[in-house]
This record gives sequence, structure tokens and C-alpha cells, in this order.
Amino acid sequence: MHTSIRTRLLLSLLVVAMTSAGVLSWYFMRELEAYGLRKLEERLGSEARLVAAIAASTGLRDSGHLGAALEDAALDVNSRLIVLDETGRAVADSIGKTGLGKDYSSRPEIERALAGGYGAHTRLSPAGRLALYVAYPVQRDGAVIGVAYSSAQTFSIITLLRDYRARLGSFVALFAAVTLLIAELLARWLSRPLRRLEAGAAAFASGDHSARVRPAGSRETRAVGEAFNTMADEVGRVVAELKNEERRKSQFVSDVSHELRSPLTAIRGTAETLLEGDVPDEDERRFLATIVRESERLARLAEDLLALQRIEGATGELPIRRIDLRAVTQGAADSLEHFTSQRSVRVEIVGDAPAVLGDPDRLQQVVANLLDNASRHMSGGGTVTIELGRDETYALLSVLDEGPGIDEDALPHVFDRFYRAQTSRDRSTGGAGLGLAIVRAIVDRHAGEITAVNRPEGGTRFTVRLPALRS
Repeated sequence: MHTSIRTRLLLSLLVVAMTSAGVLSWYFMRELEAYGLRKLEERLGSEARLVAAIAASTGLRDSGHLGAALEDAALDVNSRLIVLDETGRAVADSIGKTGLGKDYSSRPEIERALAGGYGAHTRLSPAGRLALYVAYPVQRDGAVIGVAYSSAQTFSIITLLRDYRARLGSFVALFAAVTLLIAELLARWLSRPLRRLEAGAAAFASGDHSARVRPAGSRETRAVGEAFNTMADEVGRVVAELKNEERRKSQFVSDVSHELRSPLTAIRGTAETLLEGDVPDEDERRFLATIVRESERLARLAEDLLALQRIEGATGELPIRRIDLRAVTQGAADSLEHFTSQRSVRVEIVGDAPAVLGDPDRLQQVVANLLDNASRHMSGGGTVTIELGRDETYALLSVLDEGPGIDEDALPHVFDRFYRAQTSRDRSTGGAGLGLAIVRAIVDRHAGEITAVNRPEGGTRFTVRLPALRS
């Protein structure tokens, strides 16, 4: 059976309080009993010495006179006084003559007194009370002629518990009730932060990811509350990222479907027209060219999607090595020389940059995509400048074109998938809007960043910042 922490605290405090009260009560009662016995022994010892002095002076033969003296003394001291002869038999008793002649020699305190010493002993009386017995030798001319014997009864823990059983039960019940009340208040106070933590955790588990707790209570409880809040923040962040990722995936599927629909529709329409027959030769060649062009666009789209998936979905380390950015830039310019020449675009590489670590093929793909994108926007020809430099601990690579630039509203979205900064660009002549998304994915994998801004003199500047190696 599972109990709450409040109940456990309540029972624990009650057990501790009752146990402590019982142990302390027993200890103090034992101390009180020992103190009472010490004081009683001192009194009885004084009485025994006094009786011994009287017996030594009067002698033991006049038992009548000695008995009367003991009776008078016992009335004042509330003790039993006995005088024994050298054999341990009673010759005078403060309670009368009924006890005369009784042999006490076997008692240990009497044996010590007959041997000339002081004897004291405690034992329970037949009535269950604690009795203390003190024996002192009666000496004359250096010889022991008898024993002065003094005794009295006092309380003991056993008799006290028996005599005050009813009162003790009432006191224990009252003490338990007060302890229970105090324990309940303490348990509520101690468990309040835990109940708040439980409520916060339950709310969080039910789907309220904004639920947090206010750390309070003991150091351990505050630590648990702070750990819960840290966990909740991390879980909330992960959930938000998962939702964003799910939203991006959904948007990605929608965008891919949209991009595929256009070429597939064109291919299907032209193919159905050709199947109908009676198409002039000139139109037939034009329709076939459309099918080829749209098929090539589908192939480029598939290649871009696969490239983006390979880059973003990679979980291992990059095959990195030391890279000279100028050599990578020159390689990209050489690979696109045929296309830039057809577009009447001249490529100029200026400056120098520190070496970086990375995958040279991927970084060359970055430069090639940026260069191809810049040259496409310069329909009237011109110069694309690739600037190399450094900025503190980063290597810089900038691609500057002389095109029309990008709308300010479109600049924050140019690296999004399937985004086209110029809506006038025809899908049949332009790309699928994945080139810059691929560029950003590669740069991110190299722990860098890429930005795009419009140049004051016209055109656009794309800047890649990569961690530089120390020379």
C-alpha cells in the first residue's frame, strides 16, 4: 500500500516523539529513583549509626529499654529500627516484640556489618515497593557486639506506573494527541513544496508544457524544483523544435508536390497531344522538346533534393582536411566557365583568405552555386567578383554580382527551400529554389554562417564566414 509523504512524515514524527518521550521519561524516573535512594540511604545510615551508639552505650542485655528507645525514634523518622546481637538475631525492634528473635544473619548487608563494615542493600518488598536496608556494626572495646539495622520503603518505577496507571494513561493520550497535532502541522508544512512540485509535474505530464514550479522548502526540495524547471525548459525546447521540424517537413512535402506538379502536367499534356496524332512536324518537335526540358527539370529537382537530404541528414563527421579557399574558388570558377561565358559574365577572384577545415568538394559546391546564381541574374553580362579575406577568427568568402538585387522583403527568405526571390522567374528557366538552401546546409555543417545583402551600387553580396585555422 502506497502512502503519501505527508502520512509517512506524520507517522515518523509521532514515533520519534513518543519514543523520545518514553526514553527520556524512563531516564529521568530512574535518575529520580536513584536520587531518592541516595538521600534515603544517607538518612538510614545516620539512623543506624545513632542506634549503634545508643546500643553500644546501654548494652544489648536490657532489650526492653532498648526496644522502647527504638519505638520512640521510629515514630519520628518513619523507619523500622532493629538491633541485632552478634549472631544476627533481633534483640530489639521499633515495631514491637513480634519480631524479636528473628535471624537476619543470612542477609548480605548484615554479613558485612557483622564483619565490622557498612552494609546497604535494596530489594522489592512483598508489597511490590522498593525497600532499602542499612546495617551498621555496634562496637564496644573494638569488638563487634551487634548490628544496628535500619530500613524504609520508597517508590520505584514499577510501583509508580502501577499506582498512577490511570493518570499515566490519560497523560500519554494527551501527549499523543498534542504530538499528533504538531506532527500534522509539521508534515503539512514540510510536504507543501512537494505537493506543489507534484501538481506542476502532473500539469506538465497532461500537456501543459508551460507549467513550472517555484522552488521552495528545504535545500533538497529546491534543488528538485530547479531540476524540474530545467528539465521542463529543455523538454519544451525539444517539443518546439519537433513541432517546427514537423511543420517544415509538412511544408517541404507540400512544396515538393507543388514543384513536381508543373513539369508532370506539362509532360502529360504534351504526351497526350502526341498520342492523339495528326500533329504537324513542327509542333511535334516542339512538344518533344518540352518533354525533354521538363524531364531534365525533374532530374535536377531530384538531384537537388537528394543532395539536400544527404547534407542535412548526415550524422557522421565530415571528411575534413585543410583547405585553401582560393584553390576551391578557382576550381568552382573553372567548372562554370562554359556557362558564364555563354552569359557574357566575367569572373574575378581578388584577395586571399586563411585556410579552413572542411570538405573541399562541398565548399566548391557552395562557391559554384553562388556563382551560378549570380551569373543567372546578370542577363546583360558583367562581372561577378569573388572576394577572399578574413575577419578576426573567421575566413571570409564573398560573391558580388551586378544584377538587379533582391527585394528587401525577400532577403530574409532567400535561403528557404523552394523560395524564389524574383517571382518573374519562370520555373521552366529557373531552378527549383533549392540551390541557396543547399548552400546554407553545407555552410552550417562547417560551423559557419552565410548572409545576403544588397550592395549600395547595385547587385547583391553573399558572404560566407568559416572558422579559420591559425597559421
